[in-house]
Amino acid sequence: MNKRDGLVVVLTGDIIGSSRLSSHDRKHLMEVMKVAASDVFRAFNDCVPMEADIFRGDSWQLIVSRPAKAMEVALYFRCFIRSGMGPLRMDTRLSMAIGHVDIMPEDRVSQGDGEAYRLSGRALETLKGHQRMAFSFPSTMKGEGLRGIRALVFLIDALFVKWTPRQAEAVKWALRGFNQEETAIRWPGGPVSQQAVAQHLTKAGWHNLSRALDYVRKVLGKYKQYEF
Repeated sequence: MNKRDGLVVVLTGDIIGSSRLSSHDRKHLMEVMKVAASDVFRAFNDCVPMEADIFRGDSWQLIVSRPAKAMEVALYFRCFIRSGMGPLRMDTRLSMAIGHVDIMPEDRVSQGDGEAYRLSGRALETLKGHQRMAFSFPSTMKGEGLRGIRALVFLIDALFVKWTPRQAEAVKWALRGFNQEETAIRWPGGPVSQQAVAQHLTKAGWHNLSRALDYVRKVLGKYKQYEF
């Protein structure tokens, strides 16, 4: 596909500490990543046009055609890794970048090219220390709202790293719009109580996180999305 008007957000990431896993755990990680790649496509099919692309074993890339939904999609994928790997509490570095695309791939995200791709890749390489998430914007995009998003990314990142797998599981369903009763019924391994789900969401800080996501949607919602 050729370049069109509209912006996308490219997500680029790699799993932290995957090289230290046993062969058994690494195989399980690959399975979790594959399921996450297809699940995020189904869960957000209004803005994720194709499955996440997994390459080099522990690296991945995803494209979001509606910038306003990018943070939710990013957190969903991150939650899937944390909850899916259970006691190992695995995590992924994650770089989001908004911009135009010159080449939109037909089926593999990593085969695309353009401004959003370049910004996302560069930003991932600059993540240092305990920082695991970043959001980059072209130099032509300015404003208090975008600076606010950058600040929120740091706070959301700091919040996520403390989540248990169960807290990540609860947030994962909340990101899809399921209420606590619906989440309880769908809980892996069998239903749990609504009270248990509520407790996980409270400890994860979901109430404040959802307000932060509302802010991101409001700021990025004014930008024209890419039409497939």
